[in-house]
Amino acid sequence: MEFSLLRELSAAPGVSGAEDAVRALVRRELAALGAEVEADGMGNLVARVPGPGPRLLVAAHMDEVGLLVRHVDEGGFCRVVTVGGIDPRVLYGQAVVVRGERDLAGVIGAAPPHLAGGGDRERVVPVDELFVDLGLPPGEAAALVRPGDPVTFPAFWAENDWGVQARALDDRAGLFVMLEALRRAGRPACDLYLAATVQEEVGLRGAVPVADRVRPDLVLVLEGTVANDLPGVPPHQVLAALGRGPELRLSDGRFLADREWTGFAAEVAAAAGLPRQVVVKKVGGTDAAVFQNAGGAARAAVLSLPVRYLHAPVGVACKADIEAAVALTAALMEQAPAFRPGRGRGE
Repeated sequence: MEFSLLRELSAAPGVSGAEDAVRALVRRELAALGAEVEADGMGNLVARVPGPGPRLLVAAHMDEVGLLVRHVDEGGFCRVVTVGGIDPRVLYGQAVVVRGERDLAGVIGAAPPHLAGGGDRERVVPVDELFVDLGLPPGEAAALVRPGDPVTFPAFWAENDWGVQARALDDRAGLFVMLEALRRAGRPACDLYLAATVQEEVGLRGAVPVADRVRPDLVLVLEGTVANDLPGVPPHQVLAALGRGPELRLSDGRFLADREWTGFAAEVAAAAGLPRQVVVKKVGGTDAAVFQNAGGAARAAVLSLPVRYLHAPVGVACKADIEAAVALTAALMEQAPAFRPGRGRGE
Protein backbone atom coordinates (compact mmCIF):
# COMPACT_ATOMS: atom_id res chain seq x y z
CA MET A 1 0.00 0.00 0.00
CA GLU A 2 1.15 3.53 -0.79
CA PHE A 3 1.24 5.81 2.27
CA SER A 4 2.02 9.17 0.65
CA LEU A 5 -1.49 10.48 1.31
CA LEU A 6 -1.16 9.66 5.00
CA ARG A 7 2.12 11.56 5.05
CA GLU A 8 0.42 14.57 3.44
CA LEU A 9 -2.52 14.45 5.86
CA SER A 10 -0.19 14.11 8.83
CA ALA A 11 1.84 17.17 7.82
CA ALA A 12 -1.21 19.43 7.48
CA PRO A 13 -1.91 21.56 10.59
CA GLY A 14 -5.35 21.17 12.10
CA VAL A 15 -5.74 22.16 15.74
CA SER A 16 -9.39 21.97 16.79
CA GLY A 17 -11.26 24.91 15.31
CA ALA A 18 -8.53 25.53 12.70
CA GLU A 19 -8.83 22.48 10.45
CA ASP A 20 -8.69 24.40 7.13
CA ALA A 21 -5.57 22.76 5.67
CA VAL A 22 -6.79 19.25 6.47
CA ARG A 23 -10.25 20.03 5.13
CA ALA A 24 -8.78 21.16 1.80
CA LEU A 25 -6.92 17.87 1.40
CA VAL A 26 -9.92 15.72 2.30
CA ARG A 27 -12.21 17.71 -0.01
CA ARG A 28 -9.71 17.26 -2.85
CA GLU A 29 -9.58 13.50 -2.36
CA LEU A 30 -13.33 13.03 -1.98
CA ALA A 31 -14.06 15.09 -5.09
CA ALA A 32 -11.51 13.08 -7.07
CA LEU A 33 -13.30 9.89 -6.02
CA GLY A 34 -16.61 11.17 -7.37
CA ALA A 35 -18.38 11.92 -4.10
CA GLU A 36 -20.79 14.84 -3.67
CA VAL A 37 -19.05 17.03 -1.06
CA GLU A 38 -20.46 19.86 1.07
CA ALA A 39 -19.22 21.75 4.13
CA ASP A 40 -21.46 22.94 6.96
CA GLY A 41 -21.20 26.06 9.07
CA MET A 42 -18.87 24.46 11.61
CA GLY A 43 -16.49 23.25 8.91
CA ASN A 44 -17.46 19.57 8.83
CA LEU A 45 -17.25 17.92 5.42
CA VAL A 46 -20.07 15.59 4.44
CA ALA A 47 -19.85 13.59 1.22
CA ARG A 48 -22.35 11.20 -0.31
CA VAL A 49 -22.12 8.30 -2.71
CA PRO A 50 -25.80 7.51 -3.34
CA GLY A 51 -26.92 3.90 -3.32
CA PRO A 52 -29.95 1.70 -2.69
CA GLY A 53 -28.99 0.07 0.60
CA PRO A 54 -29.03 1.23 4.22
CA ARG A 55 -27.73 4.68 5.06
CA LEU A 56 -24.17 4.07 6.27
CA LEU A 57 -22.13 6.89 7.76
CA VAL A 58 -18.35 6.40 7.85
CA ALA A 59 -16.64 9.17 9.80
CA ALA A 60 -13.21 10.33 10.97
CA HIS A 61 -12.21 13.61 12.57
CA MET A 62 -9.89 16.21 11.06
CA ASP A 63 -8.71 18.02 14.18
CA GLU A 64 -5.68 17.37 16.34
CA VAL A 65 -4.64 18.34 19.84
CA GLY A 66 -2.36 21.35 20.12
CA LEU A 67 -2.02 24.79 21.66
CA LEU A 68 -3.40 28.28 21.16
CA VAL A 69 -1.50 31.49 21.82
CA ARG A 70 -3.01 33.31 24.81
CA HIS A 71 -0.83 36.41 24.59
CA VAL A 72 2.65 37.59 23.66
CA ASP A 73 4.47 39.08 26.63
CA GLU A 74 6.86 42.01 26.71
CA GLY A 75 9.82 39.72 26.07
CA GLY A 76 8.27 38.29 22.91
CA PHE A 77 7.45 34.95 24.52
CA CYS A 78 4.11 33.38 23.60
CA ARG A 79 1.99 32.17 26.48
CA VAL A 80 -0.31 29.32 25.49
CA VAL A 81 -3.25 27.17 26.49
CA THR A 82 -3.86 23.57 25.47
CA VAL A 83 -6.51 22.45 23.00
CA GLY A 84 -7.59 18.89 23.72
CA GLY A 85 -5.87 16.43 25.98
CA ILE A 86 -2.11 16.97 26.06
CA ASP A 87 0.04 15.67 28.89
CA PRO A 88 2.24 18.61 30.04
CA ARG A 89 5.11 16.16 30.49
CA VAL A 90 5.59 15.93 26.71
CA LEU A 91 5.84 19.69 26.12
CA TYR A 92 9.00 21.12 27.70
CA GLY A 93 11.80 21.53 25.15
CA GLN A 94 9.67 20.46 22.19
CA ALA A 95 9.91 22.10 18.79
CA VAL A 96 6.62 23.64 17.64
CA VAL A 97 5.26 25.77 14.82
CA VAL A 98 3.22 28.89 15.59
CA ARG A 99 0.75 29.46 12.75
CA GLY A 100 0.90 33.28 12.83
CA GLU A 101 1.21 35.76 9.98
CA ARG A 102 3.54 33.11 8.64
CA ASP A 103 4.65 29.78 10.05
CA LEU A 104 7.16 30.44 12.82
CA ALA A 105 9.44 27.83 14.34
CA GLY A 106 9.58 27.89 18.12
CA VAL A 107 10.65 25.95 21.18
CA ILE A 108 8.56 25.37 24.29
CA GLY A 109 10.49 26.69 27.27
CA ALA A 110 10.23 27.18 31.02
CA ALA A 111 12.51 28.22 33.85
CA PRO A 112 15.50 25.80 33.72
CA PRO A 113 14.79 22.86 36.04
CA HIS A 114 18.41 22.71 37.26
CA LEU A 115 17.93 26.16 38.80
CA ALA A 116 14.95 24.97 40.84
CA GLY A 117 15.46 24.01 44.44
CA GLY A 118 14.44 20.91 46.37
CA GLY A 119 11.58 18.82 45.07
CA ASP A 120 10.77 21.35 42.36
CA ARG A 121 13.38 19.71 40.14
CA GLU A 122 11.08 16.69 39.75
CA ARG A 123 7.92 18.74 39.31
CA VAL A 124 6.01 18.59 36.02
CA VAL A 125 5.87 22.17 34.76
CA PRO A 126 2.22 23.18 34.31
CA VAL A 127 1.16 24.65 30.99
CA ASP A 128 0.53 28.11 32.45
CA GLU A 129 4.26 28.31 33.29
CA LEU A 130 5.39 27.29 29.82
CA PHE A 131 5.98 29.61 26.87
CA VAL A 132 6.98 29.41 23.22
CA ASP A 133 10.32 31.02 22.39
CA LEU A 134 10.37 32.11 18.75
CA GLY A 135 13.97 33.30 18.81
CA LEU A 136 12.81 36.73 17.60
CA PRO A 137 13.12 40.28 18.96
CA PRO A 138 10.08 41.14 21.13
CA GLY A 139 8.65 43.67 18.69
CA GLU A 140 8.86 41.30 15.75
CA ALA A 141 7.25 38.47 17.67
CA ALA A 142 4.35 40.72 18.72
CA ALA A 143 3.85 41.85 15.12
CA LEU A 144 3.67 38.33 13.73
CA VAL A 145 1.64 36.53 16.39
CA ARG A 146 -1.81 37.26 17.77
CA PRO A 147 -3.93 35.68 20.52
CA GLY A 148 -5.72 32.65 19.11
CA ASP A 149 -3.01 31.64 16.64
CA PRO A 150 -2.69 27.82 16.62
CA VAL A 151 0.49 26.08 17.71
CA THR A 152 1.28 22.58 16.44
CA PHE A 153 4.07 20.07 16.58
CA PRO A 154 6.14 20.21 13.37
CA ALA A 155 5.68 17.77 10.52
CA PHE A 156 7.60 14.54 10.94
CA TRP A 157 7.60 11.37 8.86
CA ALA A 158 9.63 8.19 8.99
CA GLU A 159 8.68 4.76 7.74
CA ASN A 160 10.06 1.29 7.25
CA ASP A 161 8.57 -1.96 6.00
CA TRP A 162 6.70 -2.49 9.28
CA GLY A 163 5.49 0.88 10.49
CA VAL A 164 5.23 4.63 10.28
CA GLN A 165 6.20 7.41 12.67
CA ALA A 166 4.28 10.65 12.25
CA ARG A 167 2.46 13.44 14.03
CA ALA A 168 -1.33 13.69 14.39
CA LEU A 169 -2.06 10.05 13.59
CA ASP A 170 -5.12 10.68 15.75
CA ASP A 171 -6.99 10.99 13.53
CA ARG A 172 -5.23 11.45 10.19
CA ALA A 173 -4.89 7.66 10.11
CA GLY A 174 -8.68 7.42 10.32
CA LEU A 175 -9.11 9.90 7.48
CA PHE A 176 -6.60 7.95 5.40
CA VAL A 177 -8.49 4.70 6.01
CA MET A 178 -11.80 6.31 5.04
CA LEU A 179 -10.43 7.70 1.77
CA GLU A 180 -8.50 4.58 0.78
CA ALA A 181 -11.49 2.35 1.59
CA LEU A 182 -13.71 4.45 -0.68
CA ARG A 183 -11.07 4.18 -3.40
CA ARG A 184 -11.00 0.40 -3.00
CA ALA A 185 -14.75 -0.13 -2.67
CA GLY A 186 -15.61 1.75 -5.85
CA ARG A 187 -19.39 2.02 -5.96
CA PRO A 188 -20.56 0.83 -2.51
CA ALA A 189 -23.75 -1.22 -2.15
CA CYS A 190 -25.34 1.20 0.33
CA ASP A 191 -26.38 4.82 0.62
CA LEU A 192 -22.96 5.92 1.76
CA TYR A 193 -22.15 9.11 3.63
CA LEU A 194 -18.61 10.06 4.58
CA ALA A 195 -17.93 12.70 7.21
CA ALA A 196 -14.71 14.47 8.14
CA THR A 197 -15.60 16.15 11.41
CA VAL A 198 -14.19 19.10 13.33
CA GLN A 199 -13.59 19.67 17.05
CA GLU A 200 -13.70 16.05 18.14
CA GLU A 201 -10.78 16.60 20.53
CA VAL A 202 -12.67 19.27 22.49
CA GLY A 203 -15.93 17.49 23.20
CA LEU A 204 -17.10 15.72 20.01
CA ARG A 205 -18.69 18.99 18.89
CA GLY A 206 -18.61 18.63 15.14
CA ALA A 207 -20.43 15.30 15.20
CA VAL A 208 -23.70 16.83 16.45
CA PRO A 209 -24.72 18.72 13.29
CA VAL A 210 -23.49 15.86 11.09
CA ALA A 211 -25.67 13.36 12.93
CA ASP A 212 -28.67 15.65 12.65
CA ARG A 213 -28.06 16.13 8.95
CA VAL A 214 -27.38 12.54 7.88
CA ARG A 215 -29.58 10.58 10.33
CA PRO A 216 -27.80 7.31 9.54
CA ASP A 217 -29.00 3.76 10.01
CA LEU A 218 -25.47 2.44 10.56
CA VAL A 219 -22.33 4.24 11.72
CA LEU A 220 -18.67 3.29 11.47
CA VAL A 221 -16.29 5.70 13.19
CA LEU A 222 -12.60 5.44 12.27
CA GLU A 223 -10.20 6.54 15.00
CA GLY A 224 -6.69 6.53 16.33
CA THR A 225 -6.55 4.80 19.70
CA VAL A 226 -4.04 4.23 22.49
CA ALA A 227 -1.63 1.35 21.96
CA ASN A 228 0.10 0.62 25.25
CA ASP A 229 2.00 -2.54 24.39
CA LEU A 230 5.05 -1.07 26.06
CA PRO A 231 7.77 -2.07 28.54
CA GLY A 232 6.42 -2.09 32.08
CA VAL A 233 2.75 -2.55 31.12
CA PRO A 234 1.37 -5.89 32.40
CA PRO A 235 -0.33 -7.96 29.69
CA HIS A 236 -3.75 -7.70 31.35
CA GLN A 237 -3.53 -3.89 31.19
CA VAL A 238 -2.71 -3.67 27.48
CA LEU A 239 -5.68 -2.08 25.74
CA ALA A 240 -4.46 -2.43 22.14
CA ALA A 241 -1.21 -3.56 20.58
CA LEU A 242 0.52 -2.79 17.31
CA GLY A 243 0.58 -5.55 14.73
CA ARG A 244 -2.59 -7.33 15.87
CA GLY A 245 -4.97 -5.53 13.53
CA PRO A 246 -7.35 -2.62 14.07
CA GLU A 247 -9.40 -2.38 17.24
CA LEU A 248 -13.13 -3.10 17.34
CA ARG A 249 -14.23 -1.66 20.65
CA LEU A 250 -17.30 -2.71 22.58
CA SER A 251 -17.04 0.12 25.10
CA ASP A 252 -15.10 3.21 26.13
CA GLY A 253 -15.60 6.08 28.55
CA ARG A 254 -18.61 7.46 26.66
CA PHE A 255 -19.86 4.68 24.43
CA LEU A 256 -21.40 1.22 24.32
CA ALA A 257 -21.18 -0.25 20.83
CA ASP A 258 -24.06 -1.87 19.03
CA ARG A 259 -23.13 -5.50 19.57
CA GLU A 260 -24.80 -6.87 16.47
CA TRP A 261 -23.29 -4.32 14.05
CA THR A 262 -19.88 -4.68 15.70
CA GLY A 263 -20.26 -8.46 15.61
CA PHE A 264 -21.10 -8.27 11.92
CA ALA A 265 -17.91 -6.26 11.34
CA ALA A 266 -15.93 -8.95 13.19
CA GLU A 267 -17.54 -11.65 11.05
CA VAL A 268 -16.69 -9.79 7.84
CA ALA A 269 -13.10 -9.47 9.05
CA ALA A 270 -12.92 -13.18 9.91
CA ALA A 271 -14.33 -14.20 6.53
CA ALA A 272 -11.68 -12.08 4.79
CA GLY A 273 -8.86 -13.33 7.01
CA LEU A 274 -8.28 -9.86 8.45
CA PRO A 275 -6.75 -9.46 11.93
CA ARG A 276 -8.68 -7.45 14.52
CA GLN A 277 -8.66 -6.81 18.26
CA VAL A 278 -11.94 -6.75 20.19
CA VAL A 279 -11.46 -4.39 23.13
CA VAL A 280 -13.47 -3.47 26.22
CA LYS A 281 -12.36 -0.38 28.13
CA LYS A 282 -13.73 2.51 30.17
CA VAL A 283 -11.46 5.31 28.93
CA GLY A 284 -11.50 7.60 25.92
CA GLY A 285 -14.33 8.54 23.62
CA THR A 286 -15.11 9.13 19.96
CA ASP A 287 -17.71 10.76 17.74
CA ALA A 288 -19.59 7.46 17.83
CA ALA A 289 -21.06 8.44 21.18
CA VAL A 290 -22.79 11.36 19.42
CA PHE A 291 -23.70 9.62 16.16
CA GLN A 292 -25.38 6.85 18.15
CA ASN A 293 -28.27 9.04 19.26
CA ALA A 294 -27.95 12.72 18.24
CA GLY A 295 -29.70 12.27 14.88
CA GLY A 296 -32.12 9.59 16.00
CA ALA A 297 -31.15 6.07 17.06
CA ALA A 298 -28.37 4.52 14.97
CA ARG A 299 -26.34 1.34 15.27
CA ALA A 300 -22.74 2.43 15.83
CA ALA A 301 -19.37 0.70 15.77
CA VAL A 302 -15.81 2.02 16.15
CA LEU A 303 -12.82 0.74 14.21
CA SER A 304 -9.60 2.19 15.61
CA LEU A 305 -5.94 2.22 14.57
CA PRO A 306 -3.64 1.48 17.51
CA VAL A 307 -1.08 4.28 17.91
CA ARG A 308 1.74 4.41 20.44
CA TYR A 309 2.29 7.82 22.06
CA LEU A 310 -1.12 9.26 21.17
CA HIS A 311 -1.38 13.06 21.55
CA ALA A 312 2.41 13.39 21.64
CA PRO A 313 4.72 15.06 19.09
CA VAL A 314 5.19 11.78 17.17
CA GLY A 315 3.20 8.55 17.20
CA VAL A 316 3.97 5.07 15.90
CA ALA A 317 1.55 2.89 13.93
CA CYS A 318 1.83 -0.45 12.14
CA LYS A 319 1.31 -0.52 8.38
CA ALA A 320 -0.39 -3.93 8.47
CA ASP A 321 -2.96 -2.61 10.96
CA ILE A 322 -3.74 0.30 8.63
CA GLU A 323 -4.00 -1.98 5.61
CA ALA A 324 -6.38 -4.31 7.48
CA ALA A 325 -8.53 -1.34 8.51
CA VAL A 326 -8.76 -0.17 4.90
CA ALA A 327 -9.76 -3.64 3.73
CA LEU A 328 -12.37 -4.08 6.46
CA THR A 329 -13.88 -0.62 5.96
CA ALA A 330 -14.14 -1.22 2.20
CA ALA A 331 -15.76 -4.60 2.84
CA LEU A 332 -18.34 -3.04 5.15
CA MET A 333 -19.16 -0.42 2.52
CA GLU A 334 -19.79 -3.27 0.09
CA GLN A 335 -21.55 -5.67 2.46
CA ALA A 336 -23.63 -3.35 4.66
CA PRO A 337 -26.91 -4.51 3.02
CA ALA A 338 -26.17 -8.04 4.26
CA PHE A 339 -26.33 -6.92 7.90
CA ARG A 340 -29.46 -8.35 9.52
CA PRO A 341 -30.18 -7.48 13.16
CA GLY A 342 -31.38 -10.27 15.39
CA ARG A 343 -29.00 -12.96 14.13
CA GLY A 344 -27.20 -13.36 17.43
CA ARG A 345 -24.04 -12.06 19.01
CA GLY A 346 -21.61 -12.44 16.07
CA GLU A 347 -17.97 -13.17 16.85
